Amino acid sequence: ERGGMGGVTPSGVGVEGVHSLERLLAAVLLTTTGPGALSQLLSLVAAVYFLAGLLNFLWRVRWLFILGIRVARGMPGPRARRRALCTFAARPATVPPQGAFPDVIVASSMRSGGTWASHIAHQLRMRGANPEFFWQEDVVPWLDAHQELFGVPAHQHPQPCLPRLFRATATCGDLVDSGVLRAEGAAELRSPNASKVVYVFRDLCDVCYSLFFYFPALFQVDSIFIQLEDFVWCARLLLVERSLWSLVHFWRRRFDPGVLFLFYEELMDDDDALSDHGAIRRMADFVVGGGVPEEELERVREQTRHSVMSRDDNWDRFSGMSVAVLVSERLGVGYRYELEPYLGKVSRIGGNTGQG
Repeated sequence: ERGGMGGVTPSGVGVEGVHSLERLLAAVLLTTTGPGALSQLLSLVAAVYFLAGLLNFLWRVRWLFILGIRVARGMPGPRARRRALCTFAARPATVPPQGAFPDVIVASSMRSGGTWASHIAHQLRMRGANPEFFWQEDVVPWLDAHQELFGVPAHQHPQPCLPRLFRATATCGDLVDSGVLRAEGAAELRSPNASKVVYVFRDLCDVCYSLFFYFPALFQVDSIFIQLEDFVWCARLLLVERSLWSLVHFWRRRFDPGVLFLFYEELMDDDDALSDHGAIRRMADFVVGGGVPEEELERVREQTRHSVMSRDDNWDRFSGMSVAVLVSERLGVGYRYELEPYLGKVSRIGGNTGQG
């Protein structure tokens, strides 16, 4: 019936006929073998069905197990990430030139707009100059993984100008516990070693859907071998709860002078980006202290439109290719060029807002 065959089985026998046949067979077994043997037979059938279901489940999620193993081997673990954050927090305090601003960290979950916000911040500090970097990691290092992947602490990576920018996937709790971000209620930023945080939040349903295409490709696994519902179930356990806690903590600090809270939808609103409450103008005030000429803001808006960043001649600047190459080397597996289209962080692959 669930197959849409209107009460007829694939063999052409009516459903009622099948039920009658089952009852007849049960009666025959009961009269010939007795209730004890019938009970054993039914138990055996149930065990076979259970085993078949278990094998089917394991076969279905086998690539999820492979992906999990590759994540554990290919990316910095929690201890390495915390060590990187603590190293950054303990970096030598340097007094910047007059007029310069504290280091700025763009924090978000993966696939939540962190790459987009990092590009806006970079173009603001570059005063709208044409982008000349090959990978975004060249100008905005990944704070909690740069040391493990690239062999150099993030704060030692050369940057084109001040303020220095860093990208992080750490939670608010991670940043506070490591000393990167001052605790809530502490004194305002006065130390030349202090950091400010731009936090971007995106609907987690959309995040999980986008991750389904991006995350397996990052570890050289084709997502066609993974069921979406199985991936989302794992993402819910590993990502959603910690992201919601980070959202709560940053939301409580949305009026903190050292925190700029943005929603992903604000980055998408090009028409309102330069208004007093628009994303680009607020980022200009926060990152470079405001006072940016209108023509520069307009230039930055044009340079950071999603349609411009995702162009065929531009999208790979913002992709995960550089990290994927390093991960494949750490794993000892071949780099699969056919998966590169799924590695775009600002691309047309991975779903649209609201699709999750």
